[in-house]
Order: sequence, then structure tokens, then C-alpha cells
Amino acid sequence: DSVMVSDIGYLVGAIGTFFAILDPFGNLPFFIAYTSSLSSRVRKKTALILSAFIFFAMAIFLFSGQIVLSFFHISIPAFQIAGGIILFGVALSMMSGTHTITMNKVISDTGKDRLLEKNESILPTIIVPLGIPLYVGPGSIAAAILFGSNAPTDTAFLGGLLVILLIVIFITILNLSSDYIGKVLGNQGIEILVRLMGLVLAAIAVQLTLEGITGAITTMILPSLSG
Repeated sequence: DSVMVSDIGYLVGAIGTFFAILDPFGNLPFFIAYTSSLSSRVRKKTALILSAFIFFAMAIFLFSGQIVLSFFHISIPAFQIAGGIILFGVALSMMSGTHTITMNKVISDTGKDRLLEKNESILPTIIVPLGIPLYVGPGSIAAAILFGSNAPTDTAFLGGLLVILLIVIFITILNLSSDYIGKVLGNQGIEILVRLMGLVLAAIAVQLTLEGITGAITTMILPSLSG
């Protein structure tokens, strides 16, 4: 029973964290802006390529999380604290609106005009900036490594992978429906969603940091004091 409870807690945390950090609603306006010069057919193809990239990138970091931490001799509590700080920074930028401003600048600097419909071979360049750093950035990489190395059981680990897959499917559906959603919500509606997701992510970041501090006290400080 205790194993099942820990698995459920892990999955609930994974759902909340990955949904907030991959931010399907908040990243939607950037997908709309970046693909506005493409035909509907090419935009849909772009959405599918982008989703495949997000899933495989997140899966790699989820699987290699423990290896990465072991290689660099980083403890899980230390990574929890670092991950919490990174996520909190992302959350603050989302709530203040600077996330939107920054990503608009990234999109304009990358040069949307290069994405000509006549040359579909240029589609992989959509991976930057939409794939990296918009969806798969420092925050999402940190979250994937953290959950990959912190899974209580193999079942929970596979559940975390399934959570990523379901969220990526949701991102795909949103991006494929971007024309319609953009018209319904408008710029202000989408901006409100970005800020709400920022608030959720801030709470998750604080929780993550507190768990890291608690873990550090339990595994490092208390044993050294008792010793």
C-alpha cells in the first residue's frame, strides 16, 4: 500500500510539474506567431515534427537522469534545490510577462521569414526556437532528470513517461488547432493563461526546493551531526 501511495504521489507531481513546465497553453501563442507564414498543411506537419522532438528529448533526459547525476556526483537533494530555483525563475518570468517578451524576441531574432512554404526541407529548423528553448528548456530538462532519478518504482517511472506522452499529445492537439484557438481566446486570453500557469509552476518550484532542503538535512546534515 505504501508503495502504491508513493507511486501515486510521484505521478501526481509529474503531471503537475510537466504540464506547468511544458506549458501547452502558454507556448501556444509562440507556435502561432512562428508558423503564421506557413500554409495550414505545412503548419500541421510542423506541429507533428515538434511534438515528436519534445517527446523524445524529454524521454532521453528522463531515462538518463540518474546516469547524469552519478557522473557529475550530484545528490538528488542538490538537484531538487537547483531545479526548484530554475523553475521558480521561469515561473516569475511567466507571471511578470517577461517570458512572452523574451520568446517574442527569440522568434523575431531567429527569422521567421526563412520558413518559406516552397522549401519544406527547412522544417527541422522549427526545432529552434520552438523545440529548444521554448518547450525543452533548462526547466523542463531539470524536471525530466529529477523525476527520472527520483522514481520510487519502475512502474512509477513508466507512468512518468506516459505522463510526458499524454501531455505531448495534448500539445499536438492544441498546436493543430492553433488557428481556431487563437481566434477564440485572443492575445489577452492567452496571456492570462501564461500567467496562471506561471503561478502553478511557482508553487511547484517552492515545493521542490523545500523537499530538496529536507532531503539534504535528512541525508547529509543529520548523519554528520550524529556521527
